[in-house]
Amino acid sequence: MTTTSAFPLVSIASNSAATQVVVTRGPDVPDVFWTRLLAEWGIGGADPAAQISVPVERFLSKLEWLPSSCRRFGVSLGWDDGARNLVRAIQAERAALDQASRANPLSPEAVRGRLAGGRFTRALRDFQVRDLGKLLALPHGANFSVPGAGKTTVAYALYEAERLSAKVTRLLVVAPLSAYDAWMSEAQDCFSEAPVVHRYDGSSIPADAEVCLVNYQRLSSAYEDVARWASDRPCHVILDEAHRMKRGRAGEWGKSTLNLAYLASRRDVLTGTPAPQSIRDLEALLDFAWPGQARRILPEQVFRAAPTPEVTGAVATAVRPFFVRTTKSDLRLTAPQHSVLLVPLEGLQREIYEALRNQYAGQFSVTRRERTDFARMGEVVMYLLEAATNPQLLNVGGSEYDLVGFRLPPIVIPPASGLADLLARYSSFETPRKFIELFKLVRANADLGRKTLIWTNFVRNITALETALARYNPAVIHGGIPSEISQPNAARKREDELSKFRNSADCLVLLANPAATSEGVSLHLHCHDAIYLDRTFNAGQYLQSVDRIHRLGMPPGEDTRITFLVTEDTIDQSVDARIREKAERLGAILEDNDIATIALPDEEDYGRVIENDADLAELFRHIRGGM
Repeated sequence: MTTTSAFPLVSIASNSAATQVVVTRGPDVPDVFWTRLLAEWGIGGADPAAQISVPVERFLSKLEWLPSSCRRFGVSLGWDDGARNLVRAIQAERAALDQASRANPLSPEAVRGRLAGGRFTRALRDFQVRDLGKLLALPHGANFSVPGAGKTTVAYALYEAERLSAKVTRLLVVAPLSAYDAWMSEAQDCFSEAPVVHRYDGSSIPADAEVCLVNYQRLSSAYEDVARWASDRPCHVILDEAHRMKRGRAGEWGKSTLNLAYLASRRDVLTGTPAPQSIRDLEALLDFAWPGQARRILPEQVFRAAPTPEVTGAVATAVRPFFVRTTKSDLRLTAPQHSVLLVPLEGLQREIYEALRNQYAGQFSVTRRERTDFARMGEVVMYLLEAATNPQLLNVGGSEYDLVGFRLPPIVIPPASGLADLLARYSSFETPRKFIELFKLVRANADLGRKTLIWTNFVRNITALETALARYNPAVIHGGIPSEISQPNAARKREDELSKFRNSADCLVLLANPAATSEGVSLHLHCHDAIYLDRTFNAGQYLQSVDRIHRLGMPPGEDTRITFLVTEDTIDQSVDARIREKAERLGAILEDNDIATIALPDEEDYGRVIENDADLAELFRHIRGGM
């Protein structure tokens, strides 16, 4: 970029807090150039025709257009030292990326040396020391270890080592509410003198807060306050369960976290499922750790309309230098026992399901327009899942708490149709066969004194099962059960329900929705049996949920049993096949066969329900009668 003072001139200066860049238009700057500048950087300030104020993250994320436009229109740039340093920092990070690709991990002795004299006193496992050694060799990184491998512990150790080296002085953690408990408790367990951890609730952040926790939704709505705190002093920013921002700038959560990246002195992403739906999921995560450089890291084939399966190997090679991963094998846990309980489709339920599938088969042809209507197809999937699990749900519709951002209305059926008559009679004649099999499994576990975790995507199933299983004093967690942070005075809170399940001897069942419970919740010391009443195509939620009861710290030799209730001849079997494909692909990227062997049942397995064209193809295949 030119820095001469020849006219026409645009002056660029940063404010004293380095949170805004002020761009001033000089005489004779062409209107067409200034219009382009406003389109790229936005309109802010008292007189946008002459001067604008741009958030530093927006300025830095949109610099590519500037050099060519300056040359085209003969515009020179005048920089003050602060603005020049911001741009130089981005250029330096591009050079750092190249160096990071060749970085050698620190030895265990060097890792311990980096922590010497600090507050971090928790003993680290060998694999945690290994992961920390590689992360400390990188200026920014990613920890893709399996849930339950102690990523929070490693993250606190990483922060303390970087603090001792004077690179950072505070830590901002963006995480789902369900992960707050781990960050709070680990702070007490990891440090001889725990840092002050503040859970951001929209009010001012206390002056003594060293660690600030904010959830993705809150960050989007209160970005300026959080960004001001992060930029006030050198800050380490961590995204926990980072796959939640996989949509990048196409989503509100992704946009706010990517903007935050430019304000951080160090950036790290944590998730056990970095690409749960598509290889492209990696782009946003890498763009946070290395702003604007994901396309330098990932092979060009990833960004084509339909990447071929062969791309997986190239992606694995490209991203390997930038992440660490502890596998299930590293944890040396007893492998879980997976079993599929095939439930027959029979009686009125079979008539209802086949009538519904035939109705859809007549409605949809695979046109290009319909293949991209993911929201509509998501409804179709959920209706089919209801029919395969509990047809009574079809007439009442979903709960607002089933899936984040997804509310399933009651199905619309012509009153005179045969399907309407079948649904009207169903509850009077049948109990869903999955429920019958579920009751047997819960009773058998209870007789042995074993607690059971039951997963379902439908909150109305949870409500019905809470009544049906009342003798086992069930605990309940779903989106409608608030956290202590959001509603401290609520009669029923998520933390209390978890405590009840963990500590009450007569509470033998936890009814849970994966959208609210699959991340950040540890149950491995109290429960060793999980049953899936239903699953969607959302592989991320599924893979996360498996590890609630199978993670580091389990009693040696403890058996973990995971059972999948799958109704024959239904969408259940299509979902099972797609989850297998996604898990195997992710395992190939991470070079971790455990994802396929541990997360799926032997040789046979919130975001949108339909994630990509492959999910859609599987749905249409099923509707047309394929299994």
